[in-house]
Amino acid sequence: MGGLGAAGVIAGGGWLRRTQYLHADRDRTDLGGRPRRDPRVTGPNARRVPSSRYQCVLDGSSDRRDQTGLQASIRFGDGTCWRGVAGHADHDRQRQLGAAHHLYIGSVTKLFTATLVLRHIQRGVVSLSDSIDNWVDLDDDSGITVRMLLNHTSDVPSYTEDPWFIARYFGRPTKRWTPTELVDVVRGDSLRFRPGARHEYSNSNYLLLGVVLERATGTPYRDLRGQLVRDELGRDRTYYLGYPATAPIANAYDESIFKIGRSDLTGFRTSLETGAYAAGGILSTAPDVTEVVNDLFNGRVLDELTLAEMRTFIDAPDKDVTTQGEYGLGLRHLRIDGEDLYGHTGTIPGYSAVALHHEEPEYTIAVLSNVSTVDQTGIYGALQRLTLEEYY
Repeated sequence: MGGLGAAGVIAGGGWLRRTQYLHADRDRTDLGGRPRRDPRVTGPNARRVPSSRYQCVLDGSSDRRDQTGLQASIRFGDGTCWRGVAGHADHDRQRQLGAAHHLYIGSVTKLFTATLVLRHIQRGVVSLSDSIDNWVDLDDDSGITVRMLLNHTSDVPSYTEDPWFIARYFGRPTKRWTPTELVDVVRGDSLRFRPGARHEYSNSNYLLLGVVLERATGTPYRDLRGQLVRDELGRDRTYYLGYPATAPIANAYDESIFKIGRSDLTGFRTSLETGAYAAGGILSTAPDVTEVVNDLFNGRVLDELTLAEMRTFIDAPDKDVTTQGEYGLGLRHLRIDGEDLYGHTGTIPGYSAVALHHEEPEYTIAVLSNVSTVDQTGIYGALQRLTLEEYY
């Protein structure tokens, strides 16, 4: 999520040690019994899939990072699918990650949120040119539009870089943040450049889009997600809050925030997921994410004109995502090993994700992890090379 330096003060005071009891309270790794670990291949050309070599990529990547949990899925253009897992859902007890475990997808959530916004633009509920002051009062919005939020040209400072928010984000691990409280973090902040002038990635943009969606439709973000992903697309393992009591969730681990080695952040789940909201709070599985992204690019979600609008790119080099050259409306354009890819990456404390689509030949790959500092593009690139060399 970025901007987490203030959290070091909390760790330095021993807060992590004093909240250990919360980890066990929120541990859901053993739900569902013995995890299914074997790779699975389905579809018309299953025999062509280099399943064992894909699995070697995951196993090697997991082993190099001390059994980091990895869950991956690939969907080919002909409908053939592969999925695999490696590593641990619970690193301390060495409980294995399985195909049924859910993981948070971080900023891949932004692709879902942008898709929901564009769906309601298709329906005439919202317009790209609408000023956000129709729904949100920031005191200083200077004509910020829905489009500017979608492509990160609004210049609204990222609420996840606010030191006081970060102190509370980690300091109150059981807090359930409301969207109104999150908006209050950035309300009144000064803008540094004219909105629309340039791209600057900010989680606040997608916080505000979540609020716009809720207020324009009168429907909670959680339910809007369910109407699209579950009811229309039939993917029933993707949630923003409201996940069933039986859903297994991989524990969360981070190595960069507190600077004290690998830290278990599972006990902070309530604050982390509600604080991430429409910018990064979705919980899912690699196969679900792969199918939703594939559906998006194959016209099952947006009509042709709206999808073309989503793919209206602006220059957007990003020091945190060095393979990115452009950004659309909730859509990263990356180049990995010379291939043009479209989708999103994501990081939230304890988890990491990447989900990207390639057009010709067609494939969609998603990789989720329960450590927030994995080499997303490196793992993706290795799976992509096998796909191009051995399947196509």
